[in-house]
Amino acid sequence: MLTGYTDRLSARPGQTLSFMVSTDAPLFKAEIVRLLHGDGDPRGPGRREFAIGTRVDGEYSGVEQKLFPGSCIIVADHPELRLSGDFTIFAWIRPTRLASGEQVILSKQGRDDAGFELGLSDTGRLFLRLGAARIEGAAPVLEQRWLWVAARYDAATGSAGLSTGFATHDQSLVRDLGGAGHLPPAMSSDAPFLIAASMRGSRRCSFYNGLIADPCIFGKWLGDAELGDLADGVDFDALPQPCIAAWDFSVGSNGAGIHDAGGRRFDGETHQSPVRAMTGPHWTGETDDPRGDPRGYRAIHFHEDSLSDAGWVESFAFTIPDDLPSGVYSARLTAGGETDDLPFLVCPPKGVATAPLALVVPTFTYLAYGNEMWREYGLNCLYDRYLDGAGVPLASQRHPIKTFRPGRGLLRSVTGEHFGRHLSADLYAFDWLDAIGQPVDVITDHELHREGVGLLRQYKAVMTGSHPEYVSGQMLDALEAYLGSGGSVAYLGGNGFYSVTSLADDGGMIEVRRPNGTRPWSSRPGESHHALTGEPGGLWRFRGRAPQRLVGVGFTAQGWTSHNDCGLPRPYRQTGDRSHPLVAELLAGISEDEAIGDFETLGLGVGAAGDEVDRADLILGTPAHAHVLATATGFSTDYQLVIDDRRDVNEAATLPGNPLVRSDIVSFETAAGGLVFSVGSMQWFSALSHNGYDNTVSTLTRNVLRRMLR
Repeated sequence: MLTGYTDRLSARPGQTLSFMVSTDAPLFKAEIVRLLHGDGDPRGPGRREFAIGTRVDGEYSGVEQKLFPGSCIIVADHPELRLSGDFTIFAWIRPTRLASGEQVILSKQGRDDAGFELGLSDTGRLFLRLGAARIEGAAPVLEQRWLWVAARYDAATGSAGLSTGFATHDQSLVRDLGGAGHLPPAMSSDAPFLIAASMRGSRRCSFYNGLIADPCIFGKWLGDAELGDLADGVDFDALPQPCIAAWDFSVGSNGAGIHDAGGRRFDGETHQSPVRAMTGPHWTGETDDPRGDPRGYRAIHFHEDSLSDAGWVESFAFTIPDDLPSGVYSARLTAGGETDDLPFLVCPPKGVATAPLALVVPTFTYLAYGNEMWREYGLNCLYDRYLDGAGVPLASQRHPIKTFRPGRGLLRSVTGEHFGRHLSADLYAFDWLDAIGQPVDVITDHELHREGVGLLRQYKAVMTGSHPEYVSGQMLDALEAYLGSGGSVAYLGGNGFYSVTSLADDGGMIEVRRPNGTRPWSSRPGESHHALTGEPGGLWRFRGRAPQRLVGVGFTAQGWTSHNDCGLPRPYRQTGDRSHPLVAELLAGISEDEAIGDFETLGLGVGAAGDEVDRADLILGTPAHAHVLATATGFSTDYQLVIDDRRDVNEAATLPGNPLVRSDIVSFETAAGGLVFSVGSMQWFSALSHNGYDNTVSTLTRNVLRRMLR
């Protein structure tokens, strides 16, 4: 096994990248190579890459590093948290995966059975463990339902009791699931206090799957009336005394910090990024914005298979040389007959443009799809569900991203042929730019998000990657301001500028919620706002920023079947009025009756329009003066209209010939003198190298860049 990751996806000259590598071989070799074309398809130029010769090239000691997923909260040890006397432990819980092994809700139990735990048995029964002894409820709790749980202990008599009940607005009868007995005092443990996990073994384990809200610890046996008051709603301003700790999860939900509202500052930190800003037992549905109802959003969702930071040790580091050209590079690893690549992007020095053209590499999209279809425990992407069935809204760069590699990966067409997407497809563009001698700088979503329009204004023109689907408001603001100041944008992909995306302050993780649009899973009611920023998630279209407003086209159909195969593409037929000077200029060198992209592309089939495609739409914001240069129609029924545009559920939705299922090539001049050109297809890049780069797709793209850069 040979794999790894970098601590960041992009860097500038003078900055240092760390490489974390895992292998069961005693040694591995590393070599820095520049990537231009990632696959060996004989219909194209084949793999194009070359070693650049660096000081880090050489052999390194191999070490096998493992993944340890599982989210929880860690609170540092303190004598008052060791509960040597009377106590009551209280929390609201909503279990989501019972009967999957023992799951711990609150714990301060270390090795040698010291300490205590409150949890759920493998049969879903509530239990309290003090040292090696435990009591257990008589009946299992319910799954996917909010209920409060409490464990009470009288140190003088050794009496222990378990209580539970439903939310007061639930129509079910309040039940006490029982559980009483006598337990000896537990030997105190100096282990950290954990929420949603235990440390009984050598590492954190017994992870809880589900939501937790309002966990509290009190230094006495609370009476039934006091428990009833907590069940009606924990009031952090009027807590029963003595209160040892009471954690308010609604505070600081954009970060890792956990606030103790009990007054003793037993604050904690999240581990492996559980999902925050979730609806709790007292959410009323009157608002879906956590900022307007903190009481309703005091829950965190924990998962045993959540992983945001593998935490591997550094194997080697590479400082970007001052003279290294901007481009796509990789640390090529070899060990024991295996080979792997750890790609990274090199941007020009900050504040410096080394080319008139920039290509915005869609690193947010790379993260969103990272490890798609990989099926490895803990390596989730935004298209996956956690083991408890909840959708994954967070994607991190701090663990192996095994689909972020040159080459075609796992995706196939309906004919069974592999084809390129994401990095593989974007390398087709870098190969083509190199072949035609066009200098280009690499910038990524991360730089654009942080640096804004000032980054773009260094360039005469900006082109996109093949699938800039996931974008932040900062990125849209920058592109709009750039166009408003006379810049030019070539959108050379499909399904772009689609989903609202937030970036963590440290740049290591993105967040996407899915309340609407074409999506792999749906956010639960009330949980559409992002924890990282507080902004409403979903599609930019439903926030009044449809892609048509920016680039003239927006997502309209995708060709993916239920078997994860992609339907075949189509060529474009010209529709533009060649009497207009702009249309004539862009279509120069292409005969009037010639189809665009009517040839075999790399992998998917005949046609440059395919995979996911976009259309022009005046209602959604396509400028009235925009030119539709060409349109691809006649797609098979593998291509279905996006849910965003469906209003009815009937047989007409799946019939062939839907006029909205098409791909439009659109161009228009801006009021500030710039140019926008959009192809509305993820397959455009795969057609560039056909016939030695001499084809209609290549000709049209060259004409566009020539116009933008002159």
